[in-house]
Amino acid sequence: MNGRWLSVFILIFSQVACQTPKNRVPALAFFHWKNRLSLTPAEVALLDSMDCRTLYVKFLDVAREGGGSIRPYALLEVADTAGLSARQIVPCVFLTNSVFVGLSAAETEALAQKVALALSDVGRQFPTPVFSEIQLDCDWTERTRQPFFLFIKKLKQHLPPQTRLSATIRLHQYKFPNRTGVPPVERGLLMLYNTGDIQDPDEQNSIFSPDHALQYIEGAPVRYPLPLDVALPAFGWTLVYRDGYLWKIGPEHYVPPPYDGEQRVRREVSDTALLLQAAQVASLVRLAPDGRVAFFRLDSAAVARYRPHFLREVAARAAGVFSR
Repeated sequence: MNGRWLSVFILIFSQVACQTPKNRVPALAFFHWKNRLSLTPAEVALLDSMDCRTLYVKFLDVAREGGGSIRPYALLEVADTAGLSARQIVPCVFLTNSVFVGLSAAETEALAQKVALALSDVGRQFPTPVFSEIQLDCDWTERTRQPFFLFIKKLKQHLPPQTRLSATIRLHQYKFPNRTGVPPVERGLLMLYNTGDIQDPDEQNSIFSPDHALQYIEGAPVRYPLPLDVALPAFGWTLVYRDGYLWKIGPEHYVPPPYDGEQRVRREVSDTALLLQAAQVASLVRLAPDGRVAFFRLDSAAVARYRPHFLREVAARAAGVFSR
C-alpha cells in the first residue's frame, strides 16, 4: 500500500476511534460454501465464541451446460444439523453471468420456477425449512442486467411472500450503479474480495488488493441505493496455471500433479494483515445501520488461522462508519 493511502487510513481510524463506542461490534456472519453441510465442533465453537448468529449457506449453483441448457446443480447435502440451532440460515444461489446472456422472458420464467423448486427441495433438509432471506450471487453486467433483474422479480413470485431477497454487490456494480443498475432486492452485500485478476499468472494476490479496491471506493456514490452489508476475505486457495492459463482452483494446500508443459502454482491467502486492510477499506463504505459484517468462508483453515477476538476486532473496524 502506498504512503498516500496509509496516511488516509491513519486519519480515518483516528476519527473512528473517537466516534465508535467501545466494545460495539456489528452483527457477524460467516459463509459456508461447500456442497455438504456438517459443521465440525471447532467450527461451531468459533461461531459461538463470536456470537455469530447468521450463516450464509450455498444451496445450489446455476450455470449453462455444454449444450446451452440451464439448470440448478451442486445442490447442498445436509449431513448434520448440529450447530445450526438458533442461527439464521440464509440460502445462497450462485448464478454465472453467462446464464443471462440472451435469456428470453419465457426462459427466465422457467429458470425462476426451477430455482424456487430447488431451494424448496434443499430447504426440506433443515428443521425449519422457511427462510426469511435468500441471497443471489451473480456478477451481472450492463449486458445482463435486464434478464437478471427480471429473474429476480419472477423468483419472488415463486417464494413465500415474507421472504426477503438480497444480492451480492461487486465493486464495479457498487461504483457504477447507473451503468449496471441496482437489483430489485431488499438488501445488498458488498463483496470486498476477489478484487484481482485471477486469470493473470503474474497477479500478486487476486483475493484482495487494497489499492485495487480503493479505485472503486473512491469516486463512488456517497450512499448505495440499497441497505448494505459487507463481506471480507477469510480464506485461501491454490491457483494452478498451465501454459499461461488458469487450469485449476484448488484448496489452500492443494498439490497439483506433474505436468509436462509450463506449470505455475500460486498459493494465495488472506492472512491477518490483509484482512485488517480489507476492514480498513470497508470502513470507507456507508453500511446500513443494522448492517452485518460477514467473513468468507467458514472452514478448518479459518478456524486455525483466526482467533475469535481478532475477527471481532476486524468486524468492529470494518463497521466503524456505523457511528457517523
